[in-house]
Amino acid sequence: MKTKLLFILVSFFILGCSTFPKEADSSHTAATWTETQRLELLENRQDPATWDLDLLETDKQMAGYSFGPFQLGAFPVPDYELAGKNSFRGLGYKNEEFALHNKTLLMNSFFVAENELNRNRLQGKKDEVFFQIIVLTDTIDKENYALDQRVVVSRNHPDYLGQGFVATKELKIDYLAFQTAENTAYAIVNTRLFDLKHGKTIIIAPQKDNSLRSLQVRSPQLTSESVTGYTRELLKQKEIIDFLEQQANI
Repeated sequence: MKTKLLFILVSFFILGCSTFPKEADSSHTAATWTETQRLELLENRQDPATWDLDLLETDKQMAGYSFGPFQLGAFPVPDYELAGKNSFRGLGYKNEEFALHNKTLLMNSFFVAENELNRNRLQGKKDEVFFQIIVLTDTIDKENYALDQRVVVSRNHPDYLGQGFVATKELKIDYLAFQTAENTAYAIVNTRLFDLKHGKTIIIAPQKDNSLRSLQVRSPQLTSESVTGYTRELLKQKEIIDFLEQQANI
């Protein structure tokens, strides 16, 4: 059963750090997503002739599962190539556990692979992180990992959405983030809204009184390969250490 479920998950979502193969084409200049294309996408979502029915059949098997604040839905979606040839190369997440003195931190990040719509912005990088969250926690499940889940979804292509949660002893930290083809990105953490143009890294410190504290960091352009090293260096900064080691924190 676990093997079958894993197969369905991989079919429905892009999990872990894998991306789709990329064809070499360095001479082509990336397109810019236009308002006309946005309107065409909206029309295609209502036009059954454009739908990828194989994806829909796969998605039906996962309807109702939850890896974050929202249950997964099975909506019909237009064929990805209608948004532009090679406009989708994959997406994924990168997660790690970190220690800061006697504190435990869980990090997760969502990334999108280089494609024809973001190529100019990425400037040769293989992917870009559009959201990173670091949560201070007081409990870890190293057997089932049931206290720390996440998923990233491509079905809104060329917009992408990721969600997840971290459960502490007393609280559940739910989060959701999305990036549009126009490079607009927002996140929500337990109903707090973050405009990610002011920083893609969000640090959450649950408090002993069950309230929350947040710190938004204006991180550099991160990739799936650089995000772990960046986090290690970030956790050495005095401002970050002071924030995470406040006595009111869990």
